[in-house]
Amino acid sequence: MDRCKVDVWTLALETPRPTLLSPDEQARAARFRFDRDRLRWANARSALRSILAEQLQHDPLGICFALGPHGKPAIEQLEFNLSHSGGFAMVAVSRDVPVGIDLEQIRESVEIAKLLGRLGEPNQNGSLEELFHRWTRREAKSKALGIPLMQAPQGDLRVVDLTAPHGFAASLALAACDPDIRYHAI
Repeated sequence: MDRCKVDVWTLALETPRPTLLSPDEQARAARFRFDRDRLRWANARSALRSILAEQLQHDPLGICFALGPHGKPAIEQLEFNLSHSGGFAMVAVSRDVPVGIDLEQIRESVEIAKLLGRLGEPNQNGSLEELFHRWTRREAKSKALGIPLMQAPQGDLRVVDLTAPHGFAASLALAACDPDIRYHAI
């Protein structure tokens, strides 16, 4: 398998949208301390349900997520992943292979080089933007495999940097397949 189609959506989390949350998700949203965080999380999860429902021609609230051993949500028929940071989120969907996506707001207050060192990532040199891209690549690989971030990803993982909102770094990882990416915005 040389290339796999992957759809990537970027969404602004401050944009009002219909709330499409299961009772469990509503309870989880209610536990957020700050209204802004609650709204962003609910918007990201609602958008995920909407995207998956459109792909499957299914009712968004009828989608039941199973959780992998380390908490990665899954459904039958599609591989997907969600990441959100600051006021944006990105969703990746593939019908072919496991996928991981990571989005990070580039922030000077984060000692990203030290965090990369803790993960055992070589070469903590480079601009702040380069270091955040290195972080998103590592996290996307871990998410594609559904493993903890502290565990070194193994195997044939293909990683690319994504077009992200200004001030953000984003990467996509696929298992054993180069991505053929189609971008969408909602």
